[in-house]
Amino acid sequence: MTFICLHSPDWTADSLARPELCPALIKFAPRIVVDGNRLRIWADARSLDAELLSRSLSEVLGNLGFALPATGIAQTPVAAEVASKSAGATTIVVQPGDDRAYLSSKHITMLEPSPPMLVLLEGVGVDYCADLARLDQESVEIRFGVEGVHLWRLARADDRRRIFAPMQRSLPEASYEWVEYTLTDPERLVFIINALVGKVCEGLLASGLCAREITLLFSLANRTTYEHLVRPARSTASHTAWMRLIRTHLERLELPDGVTGMRIRVDSATPESERQGDIFDRGFATARVTEETIAQLLDDQGAVVVVPENSRHPLVERRTKWVKQDPARAHGRYQHGGHASVAPGLTLQLLAEPQRIVVRTKKRRDHFAPVSYEGEEGWMTIESAAGPDRVSGAHWEDIFAREYFRCLTDDGRLVWMYRDAKDGEWYIHGWWD
Repeated sequence: MTFICLHSPDWTADSLARPELCPALIKFAPRIVVDGNRLRIWADARSLDAELLSRSLSEVLGNLGFALPATGIAQTPVAAEVASKSAGATTIVVQPGDDRAYLSSKHITMLEPSPPMLVLLEGVGVDYCADLARLDQESVEIRFGVEGVHLWRLARADDRRRIFAPMQRSLPEASYEWVEYTLTDPERLVFIINALVGKVCEGLLASGLCAREITLLFSLANRTTYEHLVRPARSTASHTAWMRLIRTHLERLELPDGVTGMRIRVDSATPESERQGDIFDRGFATARVTEETIAQLLDDQGAVVVVPENSRHPLVERRTKWVKQDPARAHGRYQHGGHASVAPGLTLQLLAEPQRIVVRTKKRRDHFAPVSYEGEEGWMTIESAAGPDRVSGAHWEDIFAREYFRCLTDDGRLVWMYRDAKDGEWYIHGWWD
């Protein structure tokens, strides 16, 4: 990008706020920013003749009664801004790639440091931009703090300011209409929607975007349009992922009349983000590869979502069974089941199989209570042990009899252990976190 910066010390904030200024300048430059606080006018000269554009802008300012400005043209905002501070109505062009070399000979005051920072810089002999630019970032950060790092970047022509807002790009859409017949079942539209979504996803990938929201627009026989918003868990440009989600919506959709046309419209999009990671890592759950892989599993293997079904068995490890369920039904079950309002609390984490441990006990009323046990990190002292909670029976499998204790260790762990009353052995069954 090529920046044009126009500046004159004779300008005022009130004069730059005149309503006719921007409409007059925008006739020549595609994007204009007027900074009344710093008395700057910025113009975007990308793909244009920057010198010719700067002369046109100066003529407009002269015709409006403004003092003629000094103009700086460069590939970075800081170089263009420093160039515009030259005395007189001149134009300085910094050649592409020479921004840092141009700044190196300029006094550090051209970067407009605060008075305290200027005293610090002069105290260590930093008079020119080159003096600051040759230092390493760590030294600058330790000695001069956040403002020093900002000035250091500017001295190296590393200007991260966003002068112009991002240009709005038209988002992809696709449509198809028919007049010979009407469709009343949304499921029969899958073939048409699949083709339209394919075109939209191709447009997204070509632009380096991922759709955040897609609207399905149904043209109805009664000459109205029915809109239905589809929003995934995260933005994506995957054709497979969008079709899987749209099919789920179509199953629950009831249209008021027959359909005579379809349009797929992307309402919002985000930049495409390519990241690599473990698809089973919860911390990486936002990676696009996760959604694409799960979509592929669903297409290849069918329903791979399992949900718990609990019985009333006294032993907790035999109480829960996992059964397959359709992904859409599983999602609706937990979305509308009231689980979202559950108050936060400790969660019991069970071991796959109870682990046998060595326990030291003491006599307490009609039972022996644990006082310490040997774990992977050695002997752990138990500060308190609540229990026993006795569980016994013989209705389903072999006879069982257990005495459960909730134990708090000296390092703050809350563990769940029991004594098997049949053989007297102790076991760790889980812990809370």
